[in-house]
Amino acid sequence: MSADANRDGLKMLRREPSLFAMELLWRWSFGLGLLALMVAAYAKLRPALILTEADELALHSQDPVLLAQGLTDLLAPVLPFLGKLCVQLSIWACLLWTIASTVGRGAITRVLVRSATRDAALPIFEDRPRWLSYLLLQFARVVMLLILVVGYLGGAFVAALTVPTNMLAASGIVFVALCLAYVLWSYVNWVLSLAPIFVACDGASPLDAVVEAIGFIGRHRTELRSVAVWNGSLRGAAATVVSLFGVFTVAASAMPVWLSVSLLVVETLVYLLISDALLLARLAAYSRIAVQEVAIVTQAASLTDRNGTSVS
Repeated sequence: MSADANRDGLKMLRREPSLFAMELLWRWSFGLGLLALMVAAYAKLRPALILTEADELALHSQDPVLLAQGLTDLLAPVLPFLGKLCVQLSIWACLLWTIASTVGRGAITRVLVRSATRDAALPIFEDRPRWLSYLLLQFARVVMLLILVVGYLGGAFVAALTVPTNMLAASGIVFVALCLAYVLWSYVNWVLSLAPIFVACDGASPLDAVVEAIGFIGRHRTELRSVAVWNGSLRGAAATVVSLFGVFTVAASAMPVWLSVSLLVVETLVYLLISDALLLARLAAYSRIAVQEVAIVTQAASLTDRNGTSVS
């Protein structure tokens, strides 16, 4: 079932090649925008950094302890400014991702659902794009990510207050807090990533789409997990192969630095292309499963109506 669903998703992408271009456009637009934000943040931070000769020696050393101490000494005077800068960067990054994913994933989900609907010979839900619904759902995903971060920081704060002298107990508290926050975030993020399918399928409101997504996961948990595992295994295999190429690239000491850097960039881009294609295929598979369920329910209702009419 997982291989069939993913194969159907890949077939849908081959049939609609513009979908991959749309996926790359919104994902890489966000990536380039985030990179620009990081460069701007560094440009603001750089004048405040005072690099002494001792700091230079520590940063260029091969000793991890000296390197960590050098970074600590370098950043200590600017920590308040750095914290404020990180908050600003996070806010702008969240806004950028929300806008990019709303437009990109909203448009892509509508195309996927309508393509699957045509294949299932179902009437297409004709309605204007519900951009506000997509926006609210994507913003909710950002909020859940912030909850994950707060959960981790909360665990670290509790650990620092309760067991300041026991590093093992403190590490255990932080680990448990992070695991709990991650499990909660993973499930809610899964629900929110599926909810746009139901907005595109029947024009559901954000809350109704979330409720439908929860029910959908409950009814098709095995199929959806199989799709996710199968898709994740392919992405993991791609990451392993690309990482091996990266290790060989770094280990080739005779290679010029510019060539090593260029190869690493190309290898990274290749992995991103493969990963983006597989993630899009996973969404296509989820959409097809959802539409197939609607088709089965519709056919059952039609058959019931015909039987009821014939009996009467």
